[in-house]
Amino acid sequence: MHHLFPYREEGSPPIPRPTVDVKLQHGDTGDWTLRALIDTGAPITFFDRGAADAVGVRIGHAGAEKGTIRIFGGTWRVQFEMVDLTLMVDEELSWPARVAFVIDPDLQMPFQGVLGTEGFLDKFAVTFNRYYDYFIVERPDDFHERRGKHLTRDATGAADENWKTHGSS
Repeated sequence: MHHLFPYREEGSPPIPRPTVDVKLQHGDTGDWTLRALIDTGAPITFFDRGAADAVGVRIGHAGAEKGTIRIFGGTWRVQFEMVDLTLMVDEELSWPARVAFVIDPDLQMPFQGVLGTEGFLDKFAVTFNRYYDYFIVERPDDFHERRGKHLTRDATGAADENWKTHGSS
């Protein structure tokens, strides 16, 4: 099963972006529904300080895993936590993920989170169609059955020899 989403205007000036509404849950300290950008260039999934505060993440607790990320032209300190994420369009699209929370409340972005490779794109197949202003999110096996099965003998193995490449040999 796949879910079709429209690009939504975000930021100032408004720019159409692939965003989704996501429920973020951290243990039993609470949950928060927020808007997140799907970003194929982001190596990890991260959220702003407001999201961390909303779900009760204890910033700086003993044993917290800390790091830094480079985003939006700057370097930001983060704290990594395990959370549960759910796409609000379908409660069955729920998964655990290791995500980063930006510690500094000064980070400004037009959404509260970014769904990157680790924590989102490693769980779902996403097809972007900016020309028609929509994108599709689906489980990888569903995408493979629908579009890619003929391309490989084994989805985790080498490309099928019948898969022709174009270009110079």
